Amino acid sequence: MKILFSVHGYKPAWRVGGPILSVSALAERLVSKGHQVIVCTTNMNLDQELDVPLNTPINIKGVEVYYFACEEYLKRYFSRIGYLSKSIGTLYSPTMGQALREFVPKVDIVHVHLPFVYPTMAAARAAFKFDKPLFYHQRGVFDPARLRFRSLKKNAYISLVERPILRRATTLIALTEAERESYRRLDVETPCAVIPNGIDLPELSVLTDSQVELLRSVGIEPSHKVVLFMGRLHPIKGADRLLDAFSRIAAEVPDAHLIMAGPDEFGIHQDFLYKTRELDLASRVSFPGMVEGDLKRALLLRANLFCLPSDAEGFSMAILEALSYAIPVMISPGCHFDEIEAAGAGWVVNADVPAMAKALRACLADIHHLRQHGMLGRRLVEQRYGWDTISEQILSAYEEGIARHASRQRT
Repeated sequence: MKILFSVHGYKPAWRVGGPILSVSALAERLVSKGHQVIVCTTNMNLDQELDVPLNTPINIKGVEVYYFACEEYLKRYFSRIGYLSKSIGTLYSPTMGQALREFVPKVDIVHVHLPFVYPTMAAARAAFKFDKPLFYHQRGVFDPARLRFRSLKKNAYISLVERPILRRATTLIALTEAERESYRRLDVETPCAVIPNGIDLPELSVLTDSQVELLRSVGIEPSHKVVLFMGRLHPIKGADRLLDAFSRIAAEVPDAHLIMAGPDEFGIHQDFLYKTRELDLASRVSFPGMVEGDLKRALLLRANLFCLPSDAEGFSMAILEALSYAIPVMISPGCHFDEIEAAGAGWVVNADVPAMAKALRACLADIHHLRQHGMLGRRLVEQRYGWDTISEQILSAYEEGIARHASRQRT
């Protein structure tokens, strides 16, 4: 099968977050199963641009990737105006649009991966023009909590662009049942397959001396109880609530240390630093920014508890990563991953400060108990969320959609 992915960003655009991990891993797994995958993407890396060749194929682990430059006229014009600048924009790219019109007639299916961006709109229109099956991933963006953020702009765009695409798509793909419901709230009845993200299990190992020193560089000593937040610093992720909850239990758990790792997407890092100084927690809370490579692995091997009190997630790759490293997780209902409680892998806690503080206090009281929960989380990932399993579910959805598309053409 020849598959075209159109997506807002692709590795090494790690600053964009979880979709970069999940989309690239899926593409590589499909290639390993004998399929051809072409990716059309931008050179966007959140608030930076990737240093990559443009408009030419690059082989990344067997995937044929094309990066295109964006021409964000409005975003540049409003770059000094508050929240208007704190957005990836629409990622308008005329060179991508031209390439899609050339590529789409030659593929079997088109798979788009995020609403509200030009790569999805342009690929969808090309799929309709050349009568190709279109598969549509929203990746949590239509969650009601997310739609309340900049709601006026989003509602207008849904009415004018997204809803017509959703209704003409062959198959919608939801990461969770909550995502399926969010499609239906938009008055869209297109067939929908619920398929979560996947992950490959990492090797667990004892920290090396160099990793111990790396951890010291971000304030972590071997005696600390480490609470890890890993994600974009964005209001919807709940990092501010986690910081407030940690401040409530810090005096009772003097060896606890909070790591808040991730890019500062919304310009709130300085506010957090001011708050930690005001609360006399500057030595107890670290902000290492975007973490990759050895430091990221060291943090995942070392953390005692992972926390993500998000208002809305699709199916968080950060949570899957934590579970794969045998870290128990404390998450919010908005993460839509209630299964972790049934598996004994962690806790779903209301995303309000008193409830989170109470849960943190209980979790950090017994580190040995946390380790047991962490191993149950790793077992859950191994049994249900390996990429081999998830990619087969995606291929089944493709095959069903292709057959339905062909049947519709005959009638």
